Amino acid sequence: MLTAIKRIQGLGVFGDFTPTAELPEFGRYNIVYGENGSGKTTLSRLFGCLETGEHAEYADLQFSIDSQSGVLAKGQRYARKVRVFNSDYVEANIGQFHAPLRHILIIGEDNKALADDVVAEKKLHGERRAAIDVAQKAITKLDSDKGKVFSAIAKTIGEATSGSTLRSYRKPDAEAAYANERGLAPLSDALLEVHRATVHQEQLDVITSPTLASYGGGPVLPAGPFVDIAAALPGLVSALLARTAQAGVLRRLVEEPAIAVWVEQGVALHRDHGSAHCEFCDQQLPPARMAALAEHFGVEDQHLKSDILAALNVVHALRDALGVLELPARTALYAELRDEYETACQVITRRRDEVVGQLDAVAALLKDKLLNRSTASSATILIDLSLLVAAIAMLAALVERHNRKSAEFDAAKADARAQIQRHYLSTIDVQVRDLDQRIAAQKAIVSNLTDGASDLPDPRSLAAIRVSYETKQAQVSSEHAGGAQMTERLRDFLGRTDLRFESSNEGYRVLRRGKAAKRLSEGEKTAIAFLYFIVQLGDQDFDLVEGIVVIDDPISSMDAASIYQAFAFLKNAVKDAKQIFLLTHNFDFLKLLLNWLKSVPRSVGTKSYYMIVCSESETSREACLQPLDKLLLDHPSEYNFLFKLLHDFKSDGTILAAYHIPNVARKVLETFLEFHRPFENSVYAKLESTTFDPHKKTAIYKFSNDLSHPTGKGFDPALVAETQKNVTFLLEMIKTLEPLHYEGLEKLATS
Repeated sequence: MLTAIKRIQGLGVFGDFTPTAELPEFGRYNIVYGENGSGKTTLSRLFGCLETGEHAEYADLQFSIDSQSGVLAKGQRYARKVRVFNSDYVEANIGQFHAPLRHILIIGEDNKALADDVVAEKKLHGERRAAIDVAQKAITKLDSDKGKVFSAIAKTIGEATSGSTLRSYRKPDAEAAYANERGLAPLSDALLEVHRATVHQEQLDVITSPTLASYGGGPVLPAGPFVDIAAALPGLVSALLARTAQAGVLRRLVEEPAIAVWVEQGVALHRDHGSAHCEFCDQQLPPARMAALAEHFGVEDQHLKSDILAALNVVHALRDALGVLELPARTALYAELRDEYETACQVITRRRDEVVGQLDAVAALLKDKLLNRSTASSATILIDLSLLVAAIAMLAALVERHNRKSAEFDAAKADARAQIQRHYLSTIDVQVRDLDQRIAAQKAIVSNLTDGASDLPDPRSLAAIRVSYETKQAQVSSEHAGGAQMTERLRDFLGRTDLRFESSNEGYRVLRRGKAAKRLSEGEKTAIAFLYFIVQLGDQDFDLVEGIVVIDDPISSMDAASIYQAFAFLKNAVKDAKQIFLLTHNFDFLKLLLNWLKSVPRSVGTKSYYMIVCSESETSREACLQPLDKLLLDHPSEYNFLFKLLHDFKSDGTILAAYHIPNVARKVLETFLEFHRPFENSVYAKLESTTFDPHKKTAIYKFSNDLSHPTGKGFDPALVAETQKNVTFLLEMIKTLEPLHYEGLEKLATS
């Protein structure tokens, strides 16, 4: 059984309810009294959701209810079955009465064994369904966890591949990409940074690889590539060093090369200018001396000189070519290539300086030979371009990578994005595989429980079990018995025979004098719904002895005579239930219930009595469960309790707080006048005949009469301020007219 409500949150007027210490625990029999709109139906809805642990209309509902089997909370299924009669039940089963009522299946006397099989198979089916639900919830939770993993990694990939937090890359993209990947492995930090840089880069222009300029050709060497000319130069220079021009050698000029250069230049100047005098000493140039000099600087010597100068020009051309070797700007290359580029440029510069030094050494040899043409010589000549060529090739490879990236820039970016995506997907691979394995395990459970499996206690499929118990149920059940019971009880309830239930293949139809019943009154609808509920308690699907029954205001829209019939049916229908909750707003019905339970021995079951009280504020209306007021419990009418409400009323200036007071005042006024002036016919006549201030009497009558009946205009906010005053007038009138009576009422209200 249920023993106590410990907390309710998010259930209509029960926005945040925690019971006080004096609230008694639930008994086997429980009565809850409350005004219309106080929250009785809302409370019945809480009981109605215990079997599933969820409430469709209150998604945020949280609750904690103690039971003999443990604490019940949201999401937990209560093992006991709960049947609830309230306005929701009437609407769901009767509604506008457009469709037949579902058959009530009552077990025949000769089919108890089959009925036991039906119960066992239904239980098995329910347990299977519950286990499937658990597995499905586990799958849903695991799918949700997996989705969160992909959502998180999608955000990371989106930011890494776009450079912003814009969510152009989402969970479905990550899931689709992961499904198509195989053999995922993370990238190194360095390679990841390269790909991230590529994603963020702008496309750069294609650049030209550095090359050594070709030699244009000359007297001693033909035109050709730099490398070929440099390779031929050592042989040319060695040959020039070995050549001499010996005829007419003047020793002085041979021994003094500087003087020889000076003299040779002078001879050329005098010859070119046709001068016969020395420009230095202004003396006549001796013919013999001029002849000796001409022989010294003879034709062979001039040829050698010319070849040496030509070789020097080759050296200078190669050196100039190295000087103009153009290297691309560092910023012209993509960022990931710049460090390698820097290293390659340093190597090229170092190797170029080495080759320049080698060429300078060759030039020095040629210059020395130019001064010593009459003497043969030899030297080791080294011009090694291999290291420089290798360095230029290394730089050219970098340029090629740069150019290839520019030419295939979109593809490079796409590849970088793909590599980044693969990297980050690899970081969740183990986690996703684990979740997939757990999901697969739960799906296997669902499959086995649904389709059946040899290792189950009952290897049949869920559908086969259902077919089995439905077939057996059809054999042991009487659909017509339920209809016959309702027809008999409806006749007793209403006291007439014009309405009856007819069973068909679709269900029960309600007939009035043999024709489909139309325009049922609200009282007839309530009676039909209540009787349908009562008979349904005997349905195969519900074991009354082990079940909980909740009935909320079964007498709504019924006349006074029907209240006693409803009580009689209710009492006999629920007396054997495991636990009963009876809720009502009608004081007469409350007294019937209280009198019944007072006669029930405590050995049969414990009893608890409650009332629902609402507190009002400007922003909310909160209901709470309290022990039933002793004035309601101990007195035969509600007059004492209603007097207490007026006596304790203190207006806070809000419509919510004052809204119910006119109705309470009207009931108190009518009851008081009934015994004080029993011989007048109307309330107005009774009030007018009393000896009391006429102005206050007028105010009391207008307040209690006009505001306690619906007028279509609603509650006038201007009268909120009048509520406290008129309540005071009414209490003053009772005290004035019947002081002893008032004293007794006040004593009860304050005790």
